[in-house]
Order: sequence, then C-alpha cells, then structure tokens
Amino acid sequence: MEELGRLAKEKGIRLTILHPEFAMDQHQLHHLPEKERLAHPIYRAEVAARVYDHLFRKVKVADVCFVYNKNGYIGVNVAGELFAAAILGKMIYALEDKTLMGHYPEDLYEEPSVKKLVHEIVSTPEDLLSRLI
Repeated sequence: MEELGRLAKEKGIRLTILHPEFAMDQHQLHHLPEKERLAHPIYRAEVAARVYDHLFRKVKVADVCFVYNKNGYIGVNVAGELFAAAILGKMIYALEDKTLMGHYPEDLYEEPSVKKLVHEIVSTPEDLLSRLI
C-alpha cells in the first residue's frame, strides 16, 4: 500500500489509505496462527473491538475496499469486512482471484460466497490507482 500512496502523491491525487490496526503490544503473538492468538486472554479481549472498529468506522467511511489477499488467503475478519462493504454498496477490489479461507496455510478451501463479493481483480498499485481516478 505504500507504493499506492507514493504513486497517488506523485500524480497529485489525495488518497487516504486505511490500514488494518491489529498490531498488538504482545509481540510474541504476531507470528502465531489466529487460533493460537485467540487462546491468549488479552488478544481475545481486544480482537472483537478491533473488528468492530474496522466494520463500523473504516469500512463505512471508505469509498472503495481493496483486499490484499496474497496467495488467495482471506481470514474470517476480512470476510466480515467484505460483507459489510458489500451491504454498504462499496466497490470491492482484490489482489488475487482466489478467496481461500480456513487454517492457513495447509487447510484452505475456496469460499464462493466471499468470492462473489469481489467486483474486480487488480494486481498492481498502478492498476488500482487507475480505477480510483
């Protein structure tokens, strides 16, 4: 997303990019699978508020939604954000055509209901910017 911001700035386009804010103070949790993070009481206590913030503050005010689904993976929180964006009538872009959910990386499945929400695949920051202007 830094590349998208840089390109917009070079072209004189004002673009606000809303990033996920799931950074936790407990750095040892960052590299754990979600299932293991949810077992930690502090993470479990904070994650619902962070998801709520994304759904009702960031998705609601955004003009468009871009999903960085590298290798096709979309977690459950992102799926919720996509459904919220769809209900609000937002244009939804994704990096890849696949929408894989499940236990990353070895137990994934294609989720057709989430895939149906994506309007267009854009594989580069230049492609996304061209659709925004």
